[in-house]
Amino acid sequence: MSKTTWRQRLGWTGLRTWFGADPRALGLFRIIFGLLAMADVIRRIPYIELFYSNDGVNPNHWRLFTHATGYQFSLLFGLSRPGEVLVFFLLTLGCLALFTLGWRTKLFHILSAVGMWSIHARTPLIENGGDVVMNLWWLWTLALPLGRRLSVDALLADLRRRPDRAAGDLNRAGPVDLAVVWSIGVTAVLWQYAVIYFFNTVHKNGGDWKNGSALAWVLEQDRIVTGFGRWWAETMPYWTTEALTYGTLIIEGAAVVLLLTPVFGKWARRITIASLIGLHGGILLMTDVGYFSHTMMVGYLLLISPEDVNLLKGLLRRLARRPVQVWYDSDCGVCHLAARIGTRLDRLDTLTWFGREAEAPLPPGWTAEQLAETREHTLIAVEPDRGRVYTGARALAAVVDALPGGRLVGWLIRVPGLRHAVDAAYSAFAARRHRVSAWIGLGVCGLAPAGTAAVAHEPMPARRSLSRVGFVAGQLLIVFGLVCTSSQLLVENHWLRKRVPHTQPVWAKAFIGYGRFFQGWSMFAPSAPKRDGGLIIEAELEDGRVVDPQTGEAPRFEPISQRYQHWDQFWGSYSMRIASKRNAGMRKFFKQWLARPGRKLKLSADEHIVRYKVWWLGDQTADPRTKGPPTEVERYVVIEGRVPRRPARK
Repeated sequence: MSKTTWRQRLGWTGLRTWFGADPRALGLFRIIFGLLAMADVIRRIPYIELFYSNDGVNPNHWRLFTHATGYQFSLLFGLSRPGEVLVFFLLTLGCLALFTLGWRTKLFHILSAVGMWSIHARTPLIENGGDVVMNLWWLWTLALPLGRRLSVDALLADLRRRPDRAAGDLNRAGPVDLAVVWSIGVTAVLWQYAVIYFFNTVHKNGGDWKNGSALAWVLEQDRIVTGFGRWWAETMPYWTTEALTYGTLIIEGAAVVLLLTPVFGKWARRITIASLIGLHGGILLMTDVGYFSHTMMVGYLLLISPEDVNLLKGLLRRLARRPVQVWYDSDCGVCHLAARIGTRLDRLDTLTWFGREAEAPLPPGWTAEQLAETREHTLIAVEPDRGRVYTGARALAAVVDALPGGRLVGWLIRVPGLRHAVDAAYSAFAARRHRVSAWIGLGVCGLAPAGTAAVAHEPMPARRSLSRVGFVAGQLLIVFGLVCTSSQLLVENHWLRKRVPHTQPVWAKAFIGYGRFFQGWSMFAPSAPKRDGGLIIEAELEDGRVVDPQTGEAPRFEPISQRYQHWDQFWGSYSMRIASKRNAGMRKFFKQWLARPGRKLKLSADEHIVRYKVWWLGDQTADPRTKGPPTEVERYVVIEGRVPRRPARK
C-alpha cells in the first residue's frame, strides 16, 4: 500500500470518526434517550407539590429574590398550582412520546427539549450532573436527523416511496438508507465526552486517588450509597475497591484519546465504550447520583459504527422468535396497508407475506376449500419450524412477537380475557373490513381507489429550500454552542482556569445559564468526600408528639450512618443544599412550607406542626480501612419557628 493511499484512508477514517454517524444508530439513540427522558419526568411527578409548585419548598416567585444567580429560564416559572404543573408534565410526556416514536421528529425534538430544560431549571436545589448531561444531549443532537431511520417519519416516507401493489412485493427488499450522516453535531458529542472524561481525570489529583482509597471513601457516603454499594463496602476485600479506584482513572483518561483516534478507530471505540459502560454501570449500582450514568451510557449509541449496528441486528435476529409466514386478505385495503407497515417494522427479516392471489401458496395443511370457507380469518400465521398454525388474536400475537421488541407487547394479546376481547374485536373488523377500507379511502391492496393516478411524492422546491436553511441553522447553532461551552470550561474548571485566564462574555454566560449547559466536571475530585451529614427536623405536633417528618419517627441525633440508610436523590440534594449558607435566602420558603397545613413527607395532612427546629448534623467519615464509626463534627440550627394552632373544631 502506497503512503498516499494510507494517508487518504486515514483522512477518510478521521472524517468519519469526528463528523459521521450511522442513521440507524441515531434512531436507536432517539428511542432509548426518549424513553429515558420520559422516565425522568415520571419519577418527578410525586414531587410536583414539594419542588415544583407554590405549595412546596420552592415557590415560583423565588426567582424574584435571586438576581445574583445569573440567567435562568423555565416555562414552569409561570405556573403556581400542582395541577397546573401536572398538566405541563403530561404535555412534556406527550411530546417525548411522539419524539420517541419519531413522528414529526424535529418539531417534537424542539418541544421536548424546551420542556425538559424547563423542568430541570425550575428547582436548582435538586439539580445534578445527570440533568446537565441530558440538557446537553438535547442541544448537541438538534443538528442530527434523529428521525431518518427507525421512526414513524421514515416509515411514512417509505410507504410513499414504495407502493407495494401486491403481496409478493412485500417480500422484495427495498432500498436501505445507510448513507453516513455528516454533521458537526457528532463532533459536539465527541467533544463533550472528551471534555467530561479529561477534566474528571485531571481533577482527581488528591491523595486518596493516588493511594487507591477514593472509592472506599465514596461508599461511606450514606447520602448517596445504594444497598449494593453498602454490601460491597462491608463484604468485599479492600483491594477490590482499590483496584476499581485505579481502574476509574485509567478508563476515564484513556477514553479521551481512544474516542477521538482515527487509528484502529473501530476497535478503539468498541473497547472504550465497553469499558465506560462497565465504569458507569458500577457507579449506577453503587451510588445514587440521579440519571448521570444512564444519560452518559445512552449517548454512546450516537458513536457506534455501522458494523456494530449489524452485529446488534444479528444478535437480535438470533434471539428473536422463529420465522413466521403470514397469510392475509390482500384484497382488503386496510389489511394490505397493515401488512405494508408490518414489513417495514420487520427489521430482522423474520416475516414472509402471502396474499389471497390464485398463484399464492396455501398455508401448510390447508386446502383451497378450507381457506375459502374461513375467509373471515383474514390473518393466518404459521411457524414452519414448529408446524404451528395460528388464527385470530393468536396469529396477531405471533406476528407482533416476530417484530423487534415485539415480545414486550405480544404476550398481552395472549392473556386470558384480553385475548377474548381482541378476538371479538378482530372478528367484528374482519366482517366489515372492506367497508372500513372504503370508508377511510383505501381501495384494493391498500392503495388509492381504482382509477386514481399515482402521484410521486417529491418534496416541493420551497420545502427543499427550507430543509437546507434548517440544516445550516442547526450547524450554526452547534458551532455557537461549542463557543459558549468552551468559554464556560475556562471559568468553571480549576485545572484550566489557573492556566488560561478568561473573562466570559455576557452572551456566552446567558446561553449557558438559560439552557443549564454547565461544564464543571469534577466528580469526587480532587478527593473523595470525607464528611457526610443530613437534616434533623424536630417538629412538635398539636397532640404533643415530637417527630421528624423525614422518617415519621422521633428525631435521632446520631451520626448519619446510624440514623438513615439513604435519602432519595431529590430530597437528599435539597436537604444538603438548603443547609449551606449560600442558600440562606431560600430558607424562608422552607419555613413557610413547614408552617403550611398539608402533607409533609411522612406526616399526613392531619398532623399539624405547631413548633419546629431544623438542625444540620455533620459527621466525619471513619477511615474505611479501619471500619470505625463516624464521629459528629458539627451541629447547628438551620431554621426554627412556631405555627399558630388551628381553631378547635366545634
